[in-house]
Amino acid sequence: MIAALQVEIDRIADDAKARVVVLAGAGRGFCAGHDLKEMRSHGDDPAWGRKLFDDCSRMMLALTRLPQPVIAAVQGVASAAGCQLVATCDLAVASAAARFATPGVDIGLFCSTPMVALSRNVPRKQAMEMLLTGEPISAERAREIGLINRVVPAGTERDAAIALAQQ
Repeated sequence: MIAALQVEIDRIADDAKARVVVLAGAGRGFCAGHDLKEMRSHGDDPAWGRKLFDDCSRMMLALTRLPQPVIAAVQGVASAAGCQLVATCDLAVASAAARFATPGVDIGLFCSTPMVALSRNVPRKQAMEMLLTGEPISAERAREIGLINRVVPAGTERDAAIALAQQ
C-alpha cells in the first residue's frame, strides 16, 4: 500500500490539472497502520524493517511536499501509521464513527514516527496521552484537539472532503 500511494503521489505532483487530493480508505477502516503479522514474519531481518520505515517516511514526506492540498476523508479507524497519515494531511474530515489511536504501547512499542506528525497537530499533553495510553479517541475528541477539522455524519466524509476542496 505504501508503494502504491507513493506512485500516485509522484504522479499527482506532476499533474498540473490536479487541484486537490482527497485520501480515503476503502472498507470499514481508513488505515490500521503497518501489518504487524507481516512485520513479525520479517522480525529477524532488520534490513526489511528499515526499508519499510524508510519507504513509509518517504511517502509521508512526499505528501507534505505535494503542491496540491491533501484532505483525509476518514470513515473508520485510523491507527498508528494511519493516524500519522491523517496528521500528515493538510486537512481532515472524519465520520462521526471514526476513531484515532497510536496503540504501539499495547504491544510494547512507542509510536515514535507517528508521534512526529501527531505532535505537529495536537498539543503536547494530548499527543502524549494518545501515545502513552494507546487509547482510541473519538472523531469529536480528535476535532477538539486539532487532529481533524470537521466531523460529519457517517457515510458523508468523502462528499464533505470534496465539498471542502471546492470552497
